[in-house]
Amino acid sequence: MLIRLITVISLILFMLLMISGVNIEVALYRSMLTFMILFAVVYISIFLLNVLREEQNSDGMSMPNGGSTSNANGEG
Repeated sequence: MLIRLITVISLILFMLLMISGVNIEVALYRSMLTFMILFAVVYISIFLLNVLREEQNSDGMSMPNGGSTSNANGEG
């Protein structure tokens, strides 16, 4: 889904550059550069979100139940 969105943004940029009269090589270069930058930003952000999620899961496993030993009835 994100790849399609990035591709559409790049194609719209290419179309707008061609309409404005930019040389085809320059328009192609700029749209490909835009695609690569957007793809890299999305890829790195997903990677960093996964790293943060793993850190939160490892922190939660180190302290089970917050140190309390009470059961469901509240008896300890």
